[in-house]
Amino acid sequence: MMVQFDVARDDILQAVNSVQRATATRVIQPILSNILFEASELGTLRLSATDLDFSLQTLIKADVATAGKTTLSSRVLSEILAKLPPKSTVTFHVDLNVQSCKLSCGSATFELRTLPAEEFPAVPAIDPAVAVELDLDALVRGIKQSEFAASKQDSNNILGGIYFKLSGGVLDMVATDGSRLARHTENVETGENTPSLAHIIPAKTLQEFQKLVSTFGKADGEKVAIAVKDGQIFLSTERYNAVSRLLDGQYPRYEQLIPKECNISAVMNRVALMSALDRTSVLANDRTQIVKMNFANDQVRFAADTPDVGNSHDSMPVQFDNPNELQIAFNFKFVLDALKVMNGDEVRLETNGSLAPTLFKDQATPDQYLCLVMPVQVK
Repeated sequence: MMVQFDVARDDILQAVNSVQRATATRVIQPILSNILFEASELGTLRLSATDLDFSLQTLIKADVATAGKTTLSSRVLSEILAKLPPKSTVTFHVDLNVQSCKLSCGSATFELRTLPAEEFPAVPAIDPAVAVELDLDALVRGIKQSEFAASKQDSNNILGGIYFKLSGGVLDMVATDGSRLARHTENVETGENTPSLAHIIPAKTLQEFQKLVSTFGKADGEKVAIAVKDGQIFLSTERYNAVSRLLDGQYPRYEQLIPKECNISAVMNRVALMSALDRTSVLANDRTQIVKMNFANDQVRFAADTPDVGNSHDSMPVQFDNPNELQIAFNFKFVLDALKVMNGDEVRLETNGSLAPTLFKDQATPDQYLCLVMPVQVK
């Protein structure tokens, strides 16, 4: 029995590189290091990868001569495709009887061993009966403006997840690692009688889903179906799917951490602030990553130093109406992360003092996004 299809090298390389991030890094079962290929008479090729906790799928166009399915090593295939000429066509000729695949492109041919598609774990499908439709752009914005603040230390801990809440036409996405907190809030259309959702989703799941979207693009007005069932979350569009277990636990009461009122504020040009922080941070201590900021007389002055190496200083204009100067210091990387995901030209800083929780908001949309960063005490 044979399976044969032709596919654009650039398309399949993108697809392989995208879904292979869901393959198992510590392979207990060899099949989990493979990608499932399903060629359809409809002229599509579906690629699936899973480590049993997390699955990714994507759909690309292909010229299918004979439909069928097989699995191939993600690592080997990625290396081969990367070395083939761009804008070329790759032919796959799979002999299921001997579990072999002949891959050819121009003068190059490769013989690869396959594993039976029947051994590949079934990837759960979304249940339309419990799915909620959401604007894909809104979800992508929420991921972008929250995921960076999730903990990188332990992905299985609830702080390694993003709190996802959809209720009453409001999307709320929050992430915190204990030193900073990012929150995206947006009004969305979900249809009538839409059930509320409130779950902790592994940050990796949403990060990889966002990468799929950025790799293959999205259509105007495209929707994403979201469903939760049996401790798993499903994210599905026409071209890509992600399935992941949810994180179990009580998420921190983040609303209590966000100051209701701040009596000190400053407004700065976002790009200029990023540039000044970036320059000054060259001589920030590698261990502490601290940059000091001094607000006074419509100027903010930056300073950093590393003993036995040197120090750096910079300054820029600021709208600062407080009669007293403000001396405050931050891990500069936390501030840069907060600024990078904003869209507006100006950023608003709000705080109640040099050691108080400090909010960074997009001046253009202050109610949609904020990042709370804890200042650092310096001598």
